[in-house]
Amino acid sequence: MSDNLNSTELWDKVSFSLYQDLGAISFGSFVDPLTPVGIESNRFILKVPGEFADKIIDQWNTEIAMKFVEYANKETGKFIRPEFQKTDDSNNLQESPATSAAKPLEESEQHIPFSQDAGLNPDFTFDHFVIGSGNENARAIAQAVAEGPGKVYNPYLIYGGVGLGKTHLMQAIGNKYAKDNPNARIKYATAEDFLNDFTNSLRKGGDTNATALFKKTYRSLDMLLVDDIQFWAGKPQVQEEFFNTFNALTKANKQIVMTSDRYPNDIPDLQDRLKSRFEQGITSDIQKPDVQTRVAILRNLQDQNDLDIPNDVLQLIGESVDDNVRTLEGAFHKFEAKIRFMNKPATIETAKSILDEINANKKTVVTVDRIQQVVAAYYMQTVDDMKSSRRQSDLVMARHVAIYLTRTMTDMSLPQIGHAFGDRDHSSISHAFTKIEEQVEKEARMKEMIQALAEDIRNGQ
Repeated sequence: MSDNLNSTELWDKVSFSLYQDLGAISFGSFVDPLTPVGIESNRFILKVPGEFADKIIDQWNTEIAMKFVEYANKETGKFIRPEFQKTDDSNNLQESPATSAAKPLEESEQHIPFSQDAGLNPDFTFDHFVIGSGNENARAIAQAVAEGPGKVYNPYLIYGGVGLGKTHLMQAIGNKYAKDNPNARIKYATAEDFLNDFTNSLRKGGDTNATALFKKTYRSLDMLLVDDIQFWAGKPQVQEEFFNTFNALTKANKQIVMTSDRYPNDIPDLQDRLKSRFEQGITSDIQKPDVQTRVAILRNLQDQNDLDIPNDVLQLIGESVDDNVRTLEGAFHKFEAKIRFMNKPATIETAKSILDEINANKKTVVTVDRIQQVVAAYYMQTVDDMKSSRRQSDLVMARHVAIYLTRTMTDMSLPQIGHAFGDRDHSSISHAFTKIEEQVEKEARMKEMIQALAEDIRNGQ
């Protein structure tokens, strides 16, 4: 799934799925003649040959449009509806009749004029970010950073689980700053993007211009936004380069914003001097939204997409989908597609049908294997290493956490747990459990991490 596909890339992926679904003949008649024009908000504009436009559009409205929405949602996680433009009348935009008529975008929906290389998603704004008990502190700090970049809270690091809105909030900072300062040099990059840019500059060897260009790109910015810095765990070279970039930017009072799926001190093999630099600023976490916030998010999506959905339906979806915001949005768009393209009523029954389809009420059976897999992935270790006799500090912590979760989430006895963790003595298992139990009682961050891991284990994340 990607949030950054352009119209041509998305069309290539969706049309390939349509080819597999429709077959060569129907595809050649009703899909292949179309040309992607662009994406405006949640509308995917397709140019249709004028000579056959009415026939093609009619076929899309009766058979293909719903398939397009589903495949586009799988690729982007968003509801994107097709809209048709006849080549003999470039001003004649026709939507599927199941959708509302096209209307000019409101000023708040216009693309924000940010730098060309910023890589920001214009939909990720503060207006579209729903505030709740799990994110209100992070949201308040983000607003302050956007209004006074480089002056307060620099660097700013947002951490939390998958799909909770970290990227949205970080890019909202960039979009707000870009809107207020159209000429600002802003760049959004994932940690992997930064690594790839760095290694590509090194790969060119003697071409010193490549290295100089890389440094100029990242060290002359007004604002740098880096997603998922946990990706750099165990990669000392890229950590070294980011350390130098970090120093250059903060020395010039330029803003750095980062996200991570965990607190920096919990990232294995992250250099101490980087951890120290991160502590110069401020960190805030985002928790999974409560029911009230989830329902508010659904209402916000309803308003954005001009729908009228009864409150009891939104309440049911909000109560049933408690994994993360991304999964919640996916459920909403699936519901939206049902009522727009399949003419299903916006009722409890329709909501129940989509909840059954996404297995919202079916949780993963908790087993020791499942616990070991989730904890090993979180600490970037392997299950085999957790079962081994190795005593590396990060590995020991992962092992102890997995043992604690196994003891609290299953009915296994101490000897059974010991057998599952490399035939360890039951006294060793008891010691590991007690150690983590004490930390959970004393340290709020440890308690939050254990709760998040437990939810991921139960929800199959």
